[in-house]
Amino acid sequence: MFSNNYKESGVDLDASENLKEEIGKILKDFKNPNSHISGFFAGISEIDFKKSNLLASSVDGVGTKIKIAQMMGEMNFLGFDLVNHGVNDILPSGAEPLFFMDYIACGEIKSEEILTIVKSLANACRDVECTLLGGETAVMPGVYKDGDIDLVGFMVGQVNPDLKFNLNSVKNGDLLVGLSSNGLHTNGFSLVRSVFNLDNDLSSLYEIVPQTNRSLGNLLIAPHKNYKNSIDPINTIVKSLSHITGGGIIGNLPRSIPGNLGAEIIKDSWDIPELFNFIQKRGNIKIKEMFNVFNMGIGMIVVIDKKHKETIQKLIPDARIIGVVTNHSSGEKIKFK
Repeated sequence: MFSNNYKESGVDLDASENLKEEIGKILKDFKNPNSHISGFFAGISEIDFKKSNLLASSVDGVGTKIKIAQMMGEMNFLGFDLVNHGVNDILPSGAEPLFFMDYIACGEIKSEEILTIVKSLANACRDVECTLLGGETAVMPGVYKDGDIDLVGFMVGQVNPDLKFNLNSVKNGDLLVGLSSNGLHTNGFSLVRSVFNLDNDLSSLYEIVPQTNRSLGNLLIAPHKNYKNSIDPINTIVKSLSHITGGGIIGNLPRSIPGNLGAEIIKDSWDIPELFNFIQKRGNIKIKEMFNVFNMGIGMIVVIDKKHKETIQKLIPDARIIGVVTNHSSGEKIKFK
């Protein structure tokens, strides 16, 4: 039907303004002495460049995990997914979070859902002492269907010059230490939705995953884990870090070791969470594809000298030695044993 005004075409400006006012209240409640929510089209954050004049930045999204959250009626963890993903992305650069901005796009304004997300963003930023500086909420009915929400975040951090993360210091024989994930984090949900036909039938979300006491849906919405607190006590012995996101270990670990080196991963060195086994069996997915798509229970890999093995296991009790850096000659850079 032809529409000659914005509201009838799908964009309610009054609802949008009301939503902005409510978001503004959340941001005002977010206390940070170094930030200011400006009315001049931008947020302002004071930076002490005496520490370092290097900034690290990252942008990413929650992806289709947001659909699972809507199916479960649980939106209050999504801010932690987004903020923690951003924190983990800048950690390998030796950066500490400074400020974060979000971009929320939707087909129609659902104030309750969006405000729940913004509140979770504020809480997640507060947990890592990062300023939630502001963001953008876009209503685009021609691009998104009614009920659709897309969530993207931009993390900026300041590089700490005291950290000695150095890719070039990685050598043959260094150890690969795996830090456990909290489930799928924010990757692989399109495959999960396909395997369980979730877009047409939600019943699988309430199945209890074998050898756990939790439902599939409950396990899927577990938030992306933040590794900052784990890395802080060991940063003086870290050579390199690899955040295991889309592409799994195979796709991400090569970014954290020199091009002339490879890695050997010992698959039996950690217990793959039952959630991944459940997905693999139900979808009849090949193991290589599983490692290409999912983190398989390892959310961050730390590269250290083997002399620090006991130290890291003492400081991070659930850390696992999952492999070793090797000389790389030909064939696959990442090999599984």
